[in-house]
Amino acid sequence: MALVSVYIPTRNRSALLRRAIDSVLAQTYPHIEILVCDEASTDDTPELIESYARTHPDRFTYLRNHTPQGACRARNRCIEQATGTYVTGLDDDDLFHPQRVQCLVDLYRRHSPSFACSRFRYFQSMDQIAGIAGRAFGDAELHRVDPIDLGSMLYANLAGNQVLTELSRMRELGGFDEAMPSWQDYDMWIRMMDRYGPAVRSKALLSFVDDDRSRARIRNSSRRAEGSERFIAKHARLMNADQLRNHRNIQYVMNRERPPLADIARNVSLGGYKSTVKVLIHKFFGVALG
Repeated sequence: MALVSVYIPTRNRSALLRRAIDSVLAQTYPHIEILVCDEASTDDTPELIESYARTHPDRFTYLRNHTPQGACRARNRCIEQATGTYVTGLDDDDLFHPQRVQCLVDLYRRHSPSFACSRFRYFQSMDQIAGIAGRAFGDAELHRVDPIDLGSMLYANLAGNQVLTELSRMRELGGFDEAMPSWQDYDMWIRMMDRYGPAVRSKALLSFVDDDRSRARIRNSSRRAEGSERFIAKHARLMNADQLRNHRNIQYVMNRERPPLADIARNVSLGGYKSTVKVLIHKFFGVALG
């Protein structure tokens, strides 16, 4: 059975980190190693990892940056030290459904994609996902997939912030781009699809992203807009005119802009109609949809 490496960057979130790690240890797929890169935490994170390492010997690798170097550097350190055939990631405030890794390994073997991923959901309290996170999926449900081609992916990040792929592919592409202030995951998936071809996504809901607005998050910050600008500059060669218009609308939404109607008309995107609709709603009703 192939080993799966799971990387987790963390900083001063020991309680959330425990929840994330427990969701990995609860996986139905048994052959997993967990690599945690600690971004100079000042809480009890080192002690927490030591306790897990004692309880689960040979399954944990603990890396520590003595000064914060960013989540992408933390992820890349884990990728450099990983020993699995496959690799996937988890942010310290998110969690996996127990069947996620098994499902994605199966999909990868069946379809030979650039990567495999699943549907995901944002949540702000565990009550919102308790029923879904504890549900057992049948094989037929887990193996129903949506194909994702590069053209569709260039409109929007359909994979979310985590995928499963071969560790060698992550390394061949140089890992996550540490110069990107945000959108590093989206950038990585586009580079992977450009090199290795289409991806697949399970229709099952197997990944949960904590969207607690009380904590600082990149998706709520100005870094997100800067990341979008760099993303467009980096991948414009792959985009057609309609995709570029769509990303301009995404920037309007992120920046809470209410552009003139003439600009909205110039940037109508048929393939990215959702972002066009969001701009119009904000323009006329002042409602900013994330």
